[in-house]
Amino acid sequence: MLAGRAQRLLDPCFAAAAGALLWVGANALVPAAAAPFPGHGERFATMATDPLAFGGAFPHRVLWPLLARGAAACGLDVVGFSALCNGLLLAVVCHVVRARAGRAVDALLAGAAIAVSGGVLVYQTMACFSDPLNLALLLLAAHWAARPWRLWACALLGALSHELMLFFLPWMFWLRLRHGGSLRSDGYIGAAVVVAAYGGWRLFVAAQAPPGGYGAGYYVENNFWAPWLLPALGALWLLVTVVEFGPLLAVVAAGWRTGAAAVGGRVGIALFVGGVPPLLWFAYDVMRFAALLAVPLTLCAADLLRAGGGRARAGLAALVVVAAATYVWQHPNAAQQGGAAFTRVTGDVLQLAAPHVRPGEPVAFAPAMAITGELAARHAWTFAAAAVALVGAGGLGLLLARYVGSASAAGSAPDTRRSASP
Repeated sequence: MLAGRAQRLLDPCFAAAAGALLWVGANALVPAAAAPFPGHGERFATMATDPLAFGGAFPHRVLWPLLARGAAACGLDVVGFSALCNGLLLAVVCHVVRARAGRAVDALLAGAAIAVSGGVLVYQTMACFSDPLNLALLLLAAHWAARPWRLWACALLGALSHELMLFFLPWMFWLRLRHGGSLRSDGYIGAAVVVAAYGGWRLFVAAQAPPGGYGAGYYVENNFWAPWLLPALGALWLLVTVVEFGPLLAVVAAGWRTGAAAVGGRVGIALFVGGVPPLLWFAYDVMRFAALLAVPLTLCAADLLRAGGGRARAGLAALVVVAAATYVWQHPNAAQQGGAAFTRVTGDVLQLAAPHVRPGEPVAFAPAMAITGELAARHAWTFAAAAVALVGAGGLGLLLARYVGSASAAGSAPDTRRSASP
């Protein structure tokens, strides 16, 4: 009993120390910003001065400002709190992976994979975004899939941070079914409670806040991508995903091959990744939505390490080293979010689309096809290289799964010894 209590106490301490250490490494690759990122970062920073004043562009996204306000009471400014959230994400990664794989070295390896990827490095320069907090809550939801109240609490807290969490409710629903949930007990009911509670919160905020801001109407009115430019938007998302994760995408491919249980098997991977296209349709922020791949990457790595032992560690360590080098190569200027290639391509997209954008209207079919064709012609080598890299990462993942041995037997059921630990 005492040993168990000591372990429950030591696990968070280890995760916190590992997260801090890994954040120092991430900061060496991409130094943290000294000021809130223009736009959303500045808006979150302003909200943190009085989170319950219900002002600003998105008063319903209250979780990050509330926590930042609490950190300010302890002497930490908003930029420092933003860096703390990056460290918190890395700590959660380490905690989840150690709980599933069992070894500290496994946790450090998986944490290093996220530390050298866009899951963290994007937000080193994009300070004062709530996204690292969202990623941590998604990971905790998967980690606590066997405990319905904890899972649905993570879902609701995530929605209070950013409504994108609602796009992943089908994935969480599937995880509950995989971990003993039923449709009647906490499947439909749990998801319905989250949606109802969040809907009540939005109605309350709407009654307090001035009209306008970043509600659903804002995104609909300003979405010139849908429907005819969505293929171009999808290509941009794939490009930035390759740039931000590089060879680490092989871990997700390996998880697909082995049916990684932590993410819900192949169906779980499909449901999680399938939540991204509706987000792109709705909010078209390809760089931030690419960072969401940190969640299945972490969970696939956890199952791979648990099943593969030393071989899996050697393979992941090699991928981490190559990914760090690739990230530096693709991001010669840390201020260029998404890397040099993505910056060039998006600059041309905006230039080509600007003459055809009308307020409240999508770009018409003919100019959309012309824009897509011109973009493909100008950056044919860039998109071809990204496609080759994506296919190569997939093939490497299949080889990795074969090299370490199939994880299906070891990962077909939840780890009841540790995966539900607090």
